[in-house]
Amino acid sequence: MTKIKIYLSNLAKYTEGNENGKWLQLPMESEKLHTIFNTIIGKNQESIILDYDAPFEISEWENVFSLNEFLQNINENEIDDLTARIIFKIADSKEEAMEKLESGCYTIINVDSVSQGWSCPLNPEELYGMVLNEVGYNNLFEEPIPDDMIDYIDFEQVWTALSINDGWQEITIDNNTYLVAIRF
Repeated sequence: MTKIKIYLSNLAKYTEGNENGKWLQLPMESEKLHTIFNTIIGKNQESIILDYDAPFEISEWENVFSLNEFLQNINENEIDDLTARIIFKIADSKEEAMEKLESGCYTIINVDSVSQGWSCPLNPEELYGMVLNEVGYNNLFEEPIPDDMIDYIDFEQVWTALSINDGWQEITIDNNTYLVAIRF
């Protein structure tokens, strides 16, 4: 379940130097949000988001109710938090991320779990090329690479070619590395 925190304040009081804000965790029930919003902001007053903890950018002028609805939509689609964080990190906007999450047009590979037990030191690009080959995302060759030839393949170049041609990207979240490709 994707949750975020925002620090919501009354703009007029904030500019006067009277801080009256409060941290909110979204999503929450709409009625509860309206009650809290009216308590903090008041009637016919403007709000401002002074800080946030979220896997995506939030404008200080963001509509709190739209943001809450957006998060409810993510959670209704039963998208796990890690997947949402990864897609938000590579998408250009919240809307693009939501579109990709709803359509399922992405592939995520956990580099650390695939390469677990590999004992030779590799540079990151070589490792990513080997991981993609290991899980079958190597479209540079028509057939799987024979085991007796595997040591002669430049996997750094495999990664370079696949990241350029197929859009693979490396993302690190909580000290775990993931390879992500968005399909159009």
